Amino acid sequence: MANLNITRSTFIICSTLATLLASGTTMAHSGHDLIDSGLFSSFMSGVTHPLTGLDHLVMLIGVGLIASQYKQRYQQLRVVLAAMLSMVFGLGFGALSGFAAGIEAMIVTSLYVAALAVYCRHRSGGSKWSVALSALAVITVMFHGWVHGLEASASNLMAFAPGMLVSAGLLAMTGYQLGQYITPKWQSVLLVTSSTLLAFTS
Repeated sequence: MANLNITRSTFIICSTLATLLASGTTMAHSGHDLIDSGLFSSFMSGVTHPLTGLDHLVMLIGVGLIASQYKQRYQQLRVVLAAMLSMVFGLGFGALSGFAAGIEAMIVTSLYVAALAVYCRHRSGGSKWSVALSALAVITVMFHGWVHGLEASASNLMAFAPGMLVSAGLLAMTGYQLGQYITPKWQSVLLVTSSTLLAFTS
């Protein structure tokens, strides 16, 4: 039984890494040309963006992994919903401010924050540090929305945002499910490895 669990965990880790590596790097998402071409196209662009960028995949799966560290269902749900809200705020801030300096660096940093949050939650349980890091990881999801708010017109964000939230929610749930099979130590290794690959390729 122990060998079966190790084999299953190894398979999940390898499959996830392969999916992440196949997705491309920061700002290399498909569908950018669709954002300003109509409401339906904007919605579909929102759906595809989190699925076609390594930065979003890693972060949103990381959110799910963080949620899986909590025992109570309402706590798990709160983590995911707070991350979704943070992403929506980021979309709005990006569209309204047009401020882009340092956004990509913040995106990469957010991935390491998520990895550290998973590790500390495992090592320290419900300590103040682990709670603070989990909250910080959720807040930094904002930058993943921000970068796309810069690309879309304010009017089309009304269609883009729901599409992005659909995919974001699915990816967070995927991370949560992975958290049921991968030990917390390997969860943080997965996030750090993916984050490092992104840092070197972006």
